[in-house]
Order: sequence, then structure tokens, then C-alpha cells
Amino acid sequence: MNRDTLLEQLHTRDRECRLLEKAVALLQWDQETQLPSEGVEERAEQTALLQSIWHGKLTDPQIGRLLTELGADGQTPGGDEKLPPRERDFCRVLRRNYDRAVKLPGDLVRDAARAEGLSQAAWVEARRNNDFASFAPHLTAMIGFARKKAGCWGFQGERTYDGLLDIYEPGLTAAETEALFTPLREGLSALLQKITRASQPETRFLDREYPVEEQARFNRELMEGLGFDTRRGRLDTSVHPFTSSLGFNDIRITTRYFPANVLSSVFSTIHESGHAFYELGLSPELRGSCLAEGASMAVHESQSRLWENVIGRSRPFWEWWLPRLKVHFPEQLLGVTPEAFYRAVNQVRPSLIRVDADEVSYALHIILRFELEKQLFSGSLRVEDLPGAWRRLMKELIGIEPPSDAEGVLQDVHWSMGSFGYFPSYALGNLYGLQFWEKLRRDIPETDALIRAGNLEPFHQWLREKIYSRGCCMEGAGLLAEVTGEKLSVEPFLRYVTEKYAALYGL
Repeated sequence: MNRDTLLEQLHTRDRECRLLEKAVALLQWDQETQLPSEGVEERAEQTALLQSIWHGKLTDPQIGRLLTELGADGQTPGGDEKLPPRERDFCRVLRRNYDRAVKLPGDLVRDAARAEGLSQAAWVEARRNNDFASFAPHLTAMIGFARKKAGCWGFQGERTYDGLLDIYEPGLTAAETEALFTPLREGLSALLQKITRASQPETRFLDREYPVEEQARFNRELMEGLGFDTRRGRLDTSVHPFTSSLGFNDIRITTRYFPANVLSSVFSTIHESGHAFYELGLSPELRGSCLAEGASMAVHESQSRLWENVIGRSRPFWEWWLPRLKVHFPEQLLGVTPEAFYRAVNQVRPSLIRVDADEVSYALHIILRFELEKQLFSGSLRVEDLPGAWRRLMKELIGIEPPSDAEGVLQDVHWSMGSFGYFPSYALGNLYGLQFWEKLRRDIPETDALIRAGNLEPFHQWLREKIYSRGCCMEGAGLLAEVTGEKLSVEPFLRYVTEKYAALYGL
């Protein structure tokens, strides 16, 4: 069989896997946005069945044989050096996906998927009722499934957590993450202490009532103004904001609304739009392929954090957008200047909720979760002791203690989904994002003027060319090195927040 025929057969099988993956994602999106409460158990069965079929397709021995015939035998995962570069990338990524999937027993995949559906529903109820005890058995189950999966991949004992980090940032270990987080924590903590002693900006206008219906209208205007193509995606509401890629031309984002917290929906919408831009910017050549993914979850998060904070919390951004926000809320924002609004949206103060945290303290929220996940998987922390451990570490890192579990250990959806090892991607995304941004600013020096004029297309073009269009043809560290010539570092991010907030707070 010639090489082209082998590749054609391999692409066909991969495409079928991708279609099933997107069907699962659609069921999960619907569960988070539309599903009636009584439909949860049956939805869990539906998702489990589809996940099982998807896993069966991905672990078809014929995929392994085709990869081997193309030279992608695990020793040389990219296959025959005579293959075109894109096909070598395809073989390498599919080899990794196949090798990981084939090590997981089918019943483990099915049982974990069913448990995930029930766990997410239980989390929603537990969070609503401030009832961690009702969620604890589900969390215990999800930890058990994650531990079993890591073991199947060869990560056991002290290395179990490394196996979970590897899902999101291939090759990264807990020790390497800690080596980045230690100076990050020290730098941010020192800056936070200085800021807390400084005078705070006026923010009372943000505490006024902002009707949810009008917030929703502004957020739709905002996402389109940012460059979101609504012919290829949509905005909905969920308990926890998220982005789902349901197809090459079907990217769904969600936000959430609070009448007395207009910034929550605004910055959630910008954050999730950043994720969507990555998915919408993938090269059409990657459509229906395992290459149509982000380089890593941290690189994906670099884009949501970049758009939300570096662009979305900048002074030029609100010089353009505040007049448009005032059209929707003229009374609430009467007399508020762009400078006052800029200072208010960049207020640094201890926050209970991660997604509402300021740029300075946000990574400390992530370090909290990283530390707790390490303890959960080392066995040094029991699930039933997690709320107390959360409160103690929150007090140590952020300086406040949550009055309820709903505002503490139950605030995030990730653990209910079994997504252990995901949280570090957010803080790592800050680091990636600033290194990309510094390079973008060197290439496009007029960034402030473009943002001030509402012209973001040059940024989209640069990011599509350098990052989005490549999918996962390169992993995070390699992509960063090629785009910037640098290794991942905390210095650009610490330099950015120090300069920005020293100016804001007169430090």
C-alpha cells in the first residue's frame, strides 16, 4: 500500500474520532446551558455511550498499524522523514493520542464519563446550596478515576500528578511548575503588600444596579466589536463561563450575569472570546484533524488572559469602549471618565472568586489550587478536609477567608469534570501571554493607538499567523521559542504588572 493511501486511511479514521469528540462536546455544552434538571442521569448515559464509541474508534488497532507502516512507531513518532512536514506533525500528534487512549480500558472510559456527568450536576446543586458534603462523594470518585488514568499512562505514586499536568501541558512536571510558581508567588505577594498600603480608586459606580438584560445586549456588541464572527459561534449563559468547540465553524462561549457586578459578565465575555479567537483562527487545512487543537492548554489560556487583561483592562481599550457602555447604562455611569473607569477595573483587592480576581492576585488563586491538587494526589490531604485546607491557604495567599464553601472550594467547575492539572494552565498562560505580547508590540509598535481606535484586526492577523493557524503542530515551549526566541519565564509578566500597577498606585 503506497504512502498516500496509508495517510488517506489514517485521516479518515482520525476524522471520525473528531466527529464523535464534537458530538460529546455538544451534549456537554447542552448540559451546562439548556438541559432540564431531570434529564441529567439520562444525559450521563448518553455521554458515556458516545465517549465509549469514540474511545473504541481511537483505539482501533488499524490506527496503530497504519502509523507503524508510516514509520510513526513510537520511537520516531513523526514517522518517515520523507513525509511532508504537516503529515509528520499529524502522525506525531495522532501517535500520542493513540498511545494514551489505547492504555485506557474501555470500561474505565465509559464509567468515568458517566460519573463526570453526574458529578457536574451534583456540583451545580452543591454550589447553589453551599453543601460540600453532598458533592464530596462525587469528587472522591473523580479523583479515583484521574488516579487510575494516570496509572495507566505510567504515572504512579509521587508522579501521579505529573501525569495529570501532562494532559494539558505535555512534558511539564510538578517540580518544573513549582520552579516557575515560586518566584511568581514571591513577586506577586511583594507587589500585593505594597498595593494594599496605597489609596484605592473610586469604584462605587460599579456597585450600582446594572440590569442583566442590558448587560447581555452590551456583551453581544462587545464580542462582535472584539472580532468574534457570530456566523461561526454564539454567546450563551451558564453557571461557570466556558468555551466549547463543537465544530470548525461552531464555537460556543458562555458568560454569567450579576445585577450588581457588571464587570463579571464583561470580562468573562472577553476571556472566553480569547479562547474562541484561537479556535476560529485555526488554519482550514487542519479542519477535522487532530491538529486542530491549541499548542497546549497554557498557550490557549495565554490568549484568553491576553485579551481579557492586557488588552481588555488597558487604558486605550476603555477610551474606546466606555462611551459604548454608557449608551447601555447612562445613569449608572454618569460623569465617569475613561481614566476613572480604567482605574476602577484595575483595582487590586482581595477577591474570593478566581474569575473576578485582579491581575496581581489572580495567579495566587491558581497557586492555591495547584498546592491543593498536589496534596490530594500525594495522599496528604483527604477530600473531607479540603474545605478547611482551602480556607487556610486562601488566608495565607490572598489574605481573606471565604465565609462559605460556595465562595471557596465549590466555586470552580473543573474538579467536578475531573480536570485535575488544568488550573496551572491559567497562571502559565499569563506567562506565555506576556512573552507573546512583548513580541507583538515589537512587531506592531502602534498597539495603543490601534486599541484606542477600536481597530483590533492587526492583532488578529498577527496572532493567527504566529499562533492560531498552527494548531498543535508545535507544543507550547517549541511554539514560544519559535515566535519569541525565548524560554518560558516569569520575568516579562512580573515586569508588566509591576510597571502597570506602580503607575496606577503611585508606588
